[in-house]
Amino acid sequence: MINLLIGLGAALAVILLSSLLSIKLWISLPLGVLTGGGLFIWLGRQVQQELEKIFSRAGDLLKKQQFEKALDVMKEGYRFAPKQFLVKGSIDGQIGVVQYLRKKNAEAEPLLASASMQHYIAKAMLGILQWKRGEKKKAKETFALALKSGKKESLLYAVYAYVLVEMGERDKAIETLNKGLGVCKGDERLITNRNQLQNGKALKMKVYGEQWYQFLLERPMIRQEAPPFARVSRRGLRG
Repeated sequence: MINLLIGLGAALAVILLSSLLSIKLWISLPLGVLTGGGLFIWLGRQVQQELEKIFSRAGDLLKKQQFEKALDVMKEGYRFAPKQFLVKGSIDGQIGVVQYLRKKNAEAEPLLASASMQHYIAKAMLGILQWKRGEKKKAKETFALALKSGKKESLLYAVYAYVLVEMGERDKAIETLNKGLGVCKGDERLITNRNQLQNGKALKMKVYGEQWYQFLLERPMIRQEAPPFARVSRRGLRG
């Protein structure tokens, strides 16, 4: 929000200064918009770079299983929330994912719920928690929202299909995989799993590797390295 106000202020200042210099409005107006917009984008990138540094430090701590320290580091990013839109939602999502991976669902759920919509991994995890609690309708709504921001993510369609199969809605699961193939054209993982369901067989989610196991719906055949807190998405960090 602060960055937006600074950008608007810069735009207004340029327009007013141009007016004092007797510059025509059709020149000063676009000049002011370009100045304000450019400043807003630059300030947003500065915030994004700082957040990436914070999440990089947190990632190193997570690899060492130092969860509480990692969470404290991530919380440092909240200081940027007043400056840029979506910052709080991005941080909430990342912390919520870590708590989900730690099976601290009571702590995770409100954070996953407040995560920005760009954080589709967080929203998928929220949908899983809702489904496990028996809130099928709410889980479907959450997955539908997740697919709006993660519509190009093969994994997301497959996870939703898995949940639908567990709900006893195999036909809906096939429909979801076909929808994914409409966007992720030729994705062999989606094709394989659609064929599995059409032939009355179980989904082969292991084709997604550790990305699948981070949802904690199946145990890996062999011990995997702890997933890196849902792989911080640059898109999810943008304000």
